[in-house]
Amino acid sequence: MKNLVGAMFLTGAVMFLISGTADTLAQGKKTGKGTIELIESKDGKFRFSVRNADGKYVGGSIVGHATESEAREAAEELKKVIVSATYVSRKSDDSKKGDTKKGKDK
Repeated sequence: MKNLVGAMFLTGAVMFLISGTADTLAQGKKTGKGTIELIESKDGKFRFSVRNADGKYVGGSIVGHATESEAREAAEELKKVIVSATYVSRKSDDSKKGDTKKGKDK
């Protein structure tokens, strides 16, 4: 009985380790952190790109900032907002259909 319980425990532990390792390998996850790159564009303005631990682009700024410091501040603000942001579903923006007035209530 003692051997049976020991064998079951050992089998369970091995299966747990294998499944965790297989998941990590299958997903290609690295155990590092992502990066925020501060980039000076050809137009002389600064933008940022966000990359995950694998180096894959996951977001960035479209707006050009006058200084690297301003781009860094914008990235820091984005980090703060994302932590507590909620998902909102909406249809395509009406301004793309010719309505260019900002702040207009629908």
